[in-house]
Amino acid sequence: MEKNLLLAVTLSVGVYALWFGLVEKRLAPPRPAPSMPAALSPRSPSSSQNSPAKPERAGLEAEAEILALGKTQARVHPLGASLVSYRYEEPLGTVELIEDPQPGFLAAWPELRFKRNRSAPGVVYQAARPDGVKIIKEFIPESEGRLPRLRLTLLNQTRKPQQTQAWSLSLGPGLGTIASESAENHKVWRALALKDPGAGLKGKIEVLKPGNYQGPYRWVGIDNRYFLAAVIPDFKDFELVESRWPPQIILTAKSMALEPGQSRSWELPFYVGAKGHTWLSRYGAGLERSIDFGFFAQLGRMVLQILNFLHSKIGNWGWSIILLTALLQLALFPLTYKSLKAMSAMKRLQPDISRIQQKYGKDPQRLNAEMLELYKKHGANPLGGCLPMLLQMPVFIALYNALRNAWELHGAPWIFWIKDLSAKDPYYILPLVMGGLMFAQNKLNPPSTDPSQAAMMTWMPVIFTFMFLRFPSGLVLYWMTNSLLSATQQLLLKKRFNS
Repeated sequence: MEKNLLLAVTLSVGVYALWFGLVEKRLAPPRPAPSMPAALSPRSPSSSQNSPAKPERAGLEAEAEILALGKTQARVHPLGASLVSYRYEEPLGTVELIEDPQPGFLAAWPELRFKRNRSAPGVVYQAARPDGVKIIKEFIPESEGRLPRLRLTLLNQTRKPQQTQAWSLSLGPGLGTIASESAENHKVWRALALKDPGAGLKGKIEVLKPGNYQGPYRWVGIDNRYFLAAVIPDFKDFELVESRWPPQIILTAKSMALEPGQSRSWELPFYVGAKGHTWLSRYGAGLERSIDFGFFAQLGRMVLQILNFLHSKIGNWGWSIILLTALLQLALFPLTYKSLKAMSAMKRLQPDISRIQQKYGKDPQRLNAEMLELYKKHGANPLGGCLPMLLQMPVFIALYNALRNAWELHGAPWIFWIKDLSAKDPYYILPLVMGGLMFAQNKLNPPSTDPSQAAMMTWMPVIFTFMFLRFPSGLVLYWMTNSLLSATQQLLLKKRFNS
């Protein structure tokens, strides 16, 4: 039978191997769909992308008009009245979210040149189709608890019936990000949608590969690790969602008849910005579901909510993580107490275990029976020391995903040199201190009678230290605090169990 220490090491290595497989694995970017010639029509908002010579961003921005959409500075280009620049203010600077301005975000009728109607209240652009149908495109700013909206209106100014035609609206291609994430940005790009379950917002997130989709969806959009661009269409009015690579979403509206003098309007709430769970959840549209909390998603959201609550009281994310760790240790103390008691009993039984192993080493069946009888007689449990660690692993993974993906912690400082808890420690001080605490904690555990097991336990803190060097410093802070509190508990209870 394996000893407690060997089992603990085996389980921890197994859990970490699983973690690297599930959490650290990055999906390879989908292959681009075979290129097809696109006609220059209202149904092909990205058709200008296929032209051999694309205008440079500087030229497009020079012709665009600067607008303040909430706290964001945007630029609207006359062609399609599309957004060709969207500069988002973040804690560490400014990030350009529109990576490719062709055809621009929220582009519709990109072959038409729109003009700003300055006599109309708000931000209104107008254009006329060759058939005489007037197009009005209005940007409505965000209000309290309500997303910004794009209102599109078609007015038949002619004397005969006209069709609205199957016009389209696009987001993408691609989405910008902060400088520290630029190297892997293209690897984490996604086109995605929240399925409509019929009631509530508990639908499933669907990653859209290149192709056509019918919906219905609560929302569709593109994202990366920290940012999201999404629209919330009414699928009674839209017949098709097309996904392209690089990630681009194209919504195609249903065609309908317009009598002379008749108008038809479509209002589409949209969001372009950071994936902050705190404020995305306030819109009630399920946009917060775009944050990838991994396998333990529900636990990750709960961890972030607790951290948000602690931060609202303390005002510092680092101290909030430390307090969260202390609360977790307090909640697990009854189990930790039993675990340490079991480990102490195992330590006292080491001579008897060695004797039984020497006596029945060649008879595995008898060896197991004698060991079980010994454990039963003395109330020892070889698995007792592993349970607290196993229960903390889901929290560890959930906290990793919260720190890695939730915008609230981006650029959040702790003290001194730790300026961003979602980034690695620039001087590797926290991982080294954590490794030292793990080494000291191992010294408090019962020594193994097997030299190979003892050597493995000695090297585990070194292995973990190297693993944690590039982890978010907030996660290292959590594990370091956890090791410190665990070692303190062992020291305080050691005399009690040895008496």
